[in-house]
Amino acid sequence: MRHIHRVAVLGVIALFAAAVASPARAAAFGVRTGVYADANAGFVGGEVLTSIAPNFYFDPNLEVALANNHDVVTVNGDFHYDFLTDRSYYVWAGGGPGFIHREREFEPDRNDLGLNLLAGIGWKASAKVTPYVQAKLLVSSDDEAVLAFGMRF
Repeated sequence: MRHIHRVAVLGVIALFAAAVASPARAAAFGVRTGVYADANAGFVGGEVLTSIAPNFYFDPNLEVALANNHDVVTVNGDFHYDFLTDRSYYVWAGGGPGFIHREREFEPDRNDLGLNLLAGIGWKASAKVTPYVQAKLLVSSDDEAVLAFGMRF
């Protein structure tokens, strides 16, 4: 966990920069939790969802997964398209680049680039809150399947 804190801080700074650069009325902030299946680790994360065109969004995010012998931090620049926006829920699909920092016990730390492929569903619970579920495949030299549960405000 030597470098996890440094990578996480840099990711938070990147999310903050994305939030400042986006118009306040078009940005939604979110938190998420879930599991990195291959690392066998739970994670926490944050995001800034910004509309860039009708139904098309930029969603930079940070996820930190900590396990006994395998820690993962990802900083992602995901894009997605919302389908079925006239219903009481959203369905989306998308992808984007990811920077992955891995620390394993008794192995050197590794940095990697990857591609996120994702799909999700969010419910229009209220004008201010959107709970959601999202599945993601992180394609890299060490692939990860990720299941997330989140809330956007």
